[in-house]
Amino acid sequence: MGYRDYRVFSVTMASGGTLTGEVDLGVAYQRVYIDPTGAASEVRFQAAASSGGTYRQVLLPQPGTSTVQANIWKIGSGASGSIIEAPGGLRFLKIETTAAVSNGNTFKLICSEY
Repeated sequence: MGYRDYRVFSVTMASGGTLTGEVDLGVAYQRVYIDPTGAASEVRFQAAASSGGTYRQVLLPQPGTSTVQANIWKIGSGASGSIIEAPGGLRFLKIETTAAVSNGNTFKLICSEY
């Protein structure tokens, strides 16, 4: 039994930057993993419904509360050197850091249908 197709995207953030350009994954993958290596601060996602659209922070619901709440999806700086599952089902993304990166940085997005 084989595995379904997957793709790896390299996303570059310029030196001194805190936000990448738009990343079009081509489809809304069910599983997305990110390698945040090289980021010295929190890493977050922004998403839009279409190419060139309005990008907004990706929030995740906080279950088990009487009032609907949401938290910003983010990776702490201590996770460098790890691969972390990110929210799936989004096609147009930008990667944001909370502090400028030094000497640029390339993030890897590993995407799979299942």
